[in-house]
Amino acid sequence: MKKQKRWVIIPVTTAVLLALAGCGGQENNTSQASNTSTSISGEQTQSGSGGADFSNTSEGNHTAAGSDNNENTSEGTSTSAGEKNNSGSEGSLGTQGQSSVSDVIQEIRSQMKMKDTVLPTSFALDKGKHLAAAISANTSEAFKVNFYSVDQSVPINDASLTSSNQAPAVFASYEVKTYKDPNSTGIFPDTNLDDIPEEMSVDLGHGIKGMAEGAAGSQYLTWKEGRWTLQIRSVSEDKMNNPGIAKKMVEYLESHTLPAPKDKGFVNVEYPSGGKTVKVTISWQEGKQIHQLQTNQVPNDALGMVASVK
Repeated sequence: MKKQKRWVIIPVTTAVLLALAGCGGQENNTSQASNTSTSISGEQTQSGSGGADFSNTSEGNHTAAGSDNNENTSEGTSTSAGEKNNSGSEGSLGTQGQSSVSDVIQEIRSQMKMKDTVLPTSFALDKGKHLAAAISANTSEAFKVNFYSVDQSVPINDASLTSSNQAPAVFASYEVKTYKDPNSTGIFPDTNLDDIPEEMSVDLGHGIKGMAEGAAGSQYLTWKEGRWTLQIRSVSEDKMNNPGIAKKMVEYLESHTLPAPKDKGFVNVEYPSGGKTVKVTISWQEGKQIHQLQTNQVPNDALGMVASVK
């Protein structure tokens, strides 16, 4: 009987030791997995706005067929300082969520004095950023809203957005003005692209031809889509690949529709010297009103904001 008891106790002790060893191993694995997850999360940061980067990876790779992913950068240079991964392209709103953006837009609308106010409803915010807004003009004839990308949600017209010392940079501005004579503004160029000289013609894909020309140290590429005129201007010595940028814009607009202006529209993309930043101004006329969005975000993000106007 003593022998039998000895044989029973030994396996139980061994099982307990094995179980204890197993728990320790699981805890170590959990800790290791947690550390790995933190490291990966830390690598998912983004590098800001502006610049010649034109990729919109989350939009399903709208790069024109056969084009180089870096074809929008200056020749002989690497990616621009303003390049970003665009994890927040149209409809991507980081951790804030579409409902929060909708709340901001709804609150702005509730304060507008102009009837039938339309606003952008989608913004290419970086992960973890929140949309904020300040109304700088508000009458029945005109309004202007400045949008911001901030770390924490704040109310509309919060003092932190307009404080001269700590105010964040404007992410995008959107305004609507009523004119007695909209044609007097000089916003819309009078461009005739019906008969482009062969040496100036550029194939942008989807049956669209652009006209390339140079003047006063700048190079221009202009094309039309419906009532919209689109133009890219860069400094000649930067040797920016304007056709490459234009092809990506054309490709993007194959799946994203801009508002149909009753009269005319103009997309103006300007790269200052160096090509590392960009200013995009998108204007369109409806009767006596002119809508205009301005931003330093990459062109496809600007197009996405205007495509979301409603």
